[in-house]
Amino acid sequence: MSQVKFPALIGESPLAILAAIGTFRLIHDFVDDDARLSWDPNDRAPVLHSRLATVDAVVEELSEIVAEMPEDVVVPGAPPSFPRQKVGTKGSDPMRAEQGRLNGLAGSFSEDAAQISTVRDWIASLLTDLVHDDEGKCAISQFMAPSGQQTMFSMLRKPLCVVQTDPEHLYRALVGWRRVEGVTGEFLDHRAVWSAAEDPNGEAQKMRGVPGATWLALMSYPAWTTTATGSHPRTSGWHAVGRPPVQELRLPLWWEPLGPRAVKALVEHPVLEGKGEEKRLDADALRLLGIFHVCRARRRKAERSKSKSAGVLVPVS
Repeated sequence: MSQVKFPALIGESPLAILAAIGTFRLIHDFVDDDARLSWDPNDRAPVLHSRLATVDAVVEELSEIVAEMPEDVVVPGAPPSFPRQKVGTKGSDPMRAEQGRLNGLAGSFSEDAAQISTVRDWIASLLTDLVHDDEGKCAISQFMAPSGQQTMFSMLRKPLCVVQTDPEHLYRALVGWRRVEGVTGEFLDHRAVWSAAEDPNGEAQKMRGVPGATWLALMSYPAWTTTATGSHPRTSGWHAVGRPPVQELRLPLWWEPLGPRAVKALVEHPVLEGKGEEKRLDADALRLLGIFHVCRARRRKAERSKSKSAGVLVPVS
């Protein structure tokens, strides 16, 4: 089994970590089911353990996965009808089923067993009917922070279109990021926000995200599950911290090569909940699990923003 390191995905931001896990998930599910993922403690870069010997070989396989997707499909292995698209510009996301109607949703997209399994994984990640919003709609994943007319379909479709137009974005995602004007980062990338403070002329500009990394990060979503705690949704990796409680994402880096189920178990492990009112992490307990670093991030809304979005993910020290 070969070991391939991705130097651009240093585990110091949620986008990079999720992109590494998304890459690993795609290789495991479509190329090599013996693939494993670890992180180098020296530079915090992810290491893919698989039959693929080089970064170029990994990119070739990822590019083939994208190329083999039918034109009307936005998720590898899913039917063209998933996720449901909005008709017109008004109304809520058509994927937001009413509470109590989520259970049979997966089977409504396809009769193919493999496609139904793929859809179920995505739905379990993106939605939960254990809690609902003011309109009685199923709550969404904490990894999502939709703004305006964004839907699950548009969230998945837009980064894919950029990658399909230029597959070189996949190579850049793993080796050296290049930001592209107009790419939002799907609220996972705080550096994509280009405000007047960053602009030499003091003028607000379009967002500048990393399309390949963004798409790969989205491909990690089926690895997670959205359930609920109390009256609030809770997605794998998210924790309520402090008083009043603030939602914080905690993603670990580990040194032992792990498969998909072990990665999910580690991200959801109770040790990442922390102890005390501030939910402080226990370094010794983390070390026993093979965790050498935890990336923490919280949502930040733009100043004076009228958007209902939860805001962009920003790493915290």
